[in-house]
Amino acid sequence: MLSAMMNSDGTHWSTDMALFAALPGGRAVIDWFGFVPSFHDAELDRLELARGAASMALRAFRMTEAVDAKGFFVLDKHAVVTLHFSDVTGVHLTGIAASILLEVGIRRVAVAPTGFSTCGGPNVGDIEVGFETSYGLEGSIYAREVSFSVDPVR
Repeated sequence: MLSAMMNSDGTHWSTDMALFAALPGGRAVIDWFGFVPSFHDAELDRLELARGAASMALRAFRMTEAVDAKGFFVLDKHAVVTLHFSDVTGVHLTGIAASILLEVGIRRVAVAPTGFSTCGGPNVGDIEVGFETSYGLEGSIYAREVSFSVDPVR
């Protein structure tokens, strides 16, 4: 099986930044972090699937270029970023529930994926949120609509 952020030809894909910014709440996430985040080293705090909808909460932060007295990068802009999915059209997950993310990618589906034997599956134009992890649960969630909320952690 290909990883969550690999095209069928084996090439890697990443976030469509224009799509990210255009999604409801996307600009608020960008304003908080100062850029479109990849969510590298974020923790998957919660993933809920219910009645055709889903939400995925990530404990995220911004890594600065500053280094503390112990030689560690200084982290700031801590927040819980929640992705809200409505009209979920497909889910493909593998691994265990505790997760540290490598990257989250967001894009429009250009070619409908196959392998959804119990449902019609995602359609061209749906939004795919793929996530790879260094540890834990990874995969893709497909939906017709995706939005964000950002809750700063102070």
